[in-house]
Amino acid sequence: MPVEFISAVHPNPATEGDPTAGTGIDVDYARRYARALDDGGFDYTLVTYHSASPDALQLGQFVANHTERIKPFLAHRPGVIFPTHAARALATLDRISKGRLAVHIISGGNDEEQRREGDYLNKSERYARSDEYMRILREVWAADGPVSHEGPYYRFEGFRSDVTPYHGTIPISVGGSSEDAYRVGGQQGDIFGLWGEPLKETSEQIAAVNAYADAVGRTRPRARARSHRSSRRPTGSRTSRSSPCSAATRSTRRWWLPRAPRSPRSRG
Repeated sequence: MPVEFISAVHPNPATEGDPTAGTGIDVDYARRYARALDDGGFDYTLVTYHSASPDALQLGQFVANHTERIKPFLAHRPGVIFPTHAARALATLDRISKGRLAVHIISGGNDEEQRREGDYLNKSERYARSDEYMRILREVWAADGPVSHEGPYYRFEGFRSDVTPYHGTIPISVGGSSEDAYRVGGQQGDIFGLWGEPLKETSEQIAAVNAYADAVGRTRPRARARSHRSSRRPTGSRTSRSSPCSAATRSTRRWWLPRAPRSPRSRG
């Protein structure tokens, strides 16, 4: 099956094997890493989100500014910023990157981590909020004039944005392995993220997501499978023994998405 290759950009040299190797953002390292992914032919790079990590929106812009082809896959957590602001911020970054942005919505599976940023909703409520959040994003991006909204989690009147996504909208990814995740992913996602599970379980998850999409008459989301971290690393003209991407201890994530046939290392 034709595939797209996705890695993850790293803001510092820390790894799961050596978490003390770096904290915060090492600008030179992050720049070299992003460029190595770009030169290595990766199609997307995940910009991760954690309450203690460098700000994902700013890191996503950093990646866009220092690469030419790779698409930032921005992890984004509803509940941290208001959706109208998020719609404007994401559209701005998509314009800066000339339409390269994709967004991965994280509803949150860890109550302790959510509470670090003041989010005390339970998991089911977080998925319901994500559903409303994504509807607002798309409504704002598509609007020709002011938008008003009143729902269970958000309320606003007369909002308008002077910036719209480069291609009119931004692909949205949803992930998870609960019934709430399948429902929201099927009803709202352009892409649904899966872990690298055995084929039987993976097929069952895809079928559950597709059933929710079919029920509301939506196009079925593309399936995206993510492997666990490994020692695989990107290669490219900027990769050398001194490159952050050539270190044997540096791990990358590999995800696969269906796409038109194309070799990730054949691009000029």
